[in-house]
Amino acid sequence: MIKFGIIGMGTRGQIYADTIKQSGTAEVAAITDINEESLEVNMEKYNTNGYTKFGKMFEKEKLDAVIVATPDFLHKDPVVIAAEKGIHVMVEKPFSTDLKEATEMVEAIKRGGVKCLVGFENRWNSPFVAAKETVDNGDLGEIVTLNSRLNDTIYVPTKMLKWSLNSTPGWFLLSHSIDLACWLKNVKPIRVFSVGTRKKLVSMGIDTYDSIQATVAFSDNTHATFTSSWILPETMPLLYDFKYEIIGENGSLYVDLHDQMVKKATGRFEHVHTLGTQINGKLTSAPSQMLLSFIDNIRYGTDPIAGPEDGLLNTKIVNALHKSIEEGEIQEI
Repeated sequence: MIKFGIIGMGTRGQIYADTIKQSGTAEVAAITDINEESLEVNMEKYNTNGYTKFGKMFEKEKLDAVIVATPDFLHKDPVVIAAEKGIHVMVEKPFSTDLKEATEMVEAIKRGGVKCLVGFENRWNSPFVAAKETVDNGDLGEIVTLNSRLNDTIYVPTKMLKWSLNSTPGWFLLSHSIDLACWLKNVKPIRVFSVGTRKKLVSMGIDTYDSIQATVAFSDNTHATFTSSWILPETMPLLYDFKYEIIGENGSLYVDLHDQMVKKATGRFEHVHTLGTQINGKLTSAPSQMLLSFIDNIRYGTDPIAGPEDGLLNTKIVNALHKSIEEGEIQEI
């Protein structure tokens, strides 16, 4: 059995723990959480050892792999320590919100010779898997442009995340959209120009962007546009609204994750979240499929489809788009 440690037992950490329990080839050997009450509950729930500090977990436990499910800006230390100890790592996206730290993380992973999967979960999300297969089959011809809109309701930065002040729609949302563009096109991005708005959240005491729009240029003289905000009203049918348009020389694709085929009308009208619905008690969501693929990477010695170099590139792009907003100029990637 592959022994996993999980750092951070919020919603994501619990999804991963449940997935490991169902895998049949791995087990949750230890967990960490700075919230002692949460830690106690999850130690009992998963019948495992628990620590309030991940450093202590690394000292006490013999682990094969670790999942880093900490806030966006707190990925470096657990990743580097795990790599130095020869422990395989799955780390949530974005890889890092700091370019220098991201570079150090990649170097540590290479030195340690460990496998690393970066949690760009939409590479395992069935609509995007289907889109990727269509692109790779050549049905669209060469991709000419991509247009993405990924928004969250204001619930996310004001209630769901306790640390949104230390993030932006760029790090939290655009990192998904931009990774998909790089994955779908498989062409080097070379420059970015972006703008951002700070109004609503600042008025609520959260000094971060409400929305960001960016244009990325690729080395094949094509472009992609991205927009993300996280101030949609909480009355939206779903927590998020994700639409993706892929236009090629010979055809196009339109992905709409907001319309998940089932609508419910009771006291209010809402969309039922169907992607990732459990089937016969089995977890089918993109995060679960991503983790199961990582377990297979460890078992069979294969490389993750979203590795540290993908994470570093994503950090470079999102870092550059923030710099573009601040300086009002095009930034080279």
